[in-house]
Amino acid sequence: MADVEQAEQGEKPLTTADLLKSHTVKVIESHMASSYEESAVGIALEAAHKFKQYKDIASHVKHQFDKKYPGSGKATEAAISHETRYYIHLQVDTVHIVLFKSKDNPFSVSEA
Repeated sequence: MADVEQAEQGEKPLTTADLLKSHTVKVIESHMASSYEESAVGIALEAAHKFKQYKDIASHVKHQFDKKYPGSGKATEAAISHETRYYIHLQVDTVHIVLFKSKDNPFSVSEA
C-alpha cells in the first residue's frame, strides 16, 4: 500500500512488505477470500503507520476498503451481523481491527 504523504514528497511509496518490517500483524479470525484479506491487512498496516488515533485508523480503513470494494458497508455497529465470507479480525501492533460487510437489513420487521 502506498503512503500518500511519501508519494506526494517524491519518496518511494511504502509497500506492505516495508510496513511489516516495523509493525506486527496477526489475523485472529477471517471469513474472507484471501485477496480481500490481503487488502485488509495492507490497508490496516497503512492506517496504523500513518495515524495514531483510533478514530483516524478506523476511518482510513473503512474509506479505503469502501473505495477498493464499493458497497462493502455503510454503517458502523457494535453488535454486528455480517455477510458470509466478509469478516476479518486482525491485530496491528496493539490495535485490533474488525472489518466486515454489513447486511443491509439483518432483522426482519416482522420478527421484531
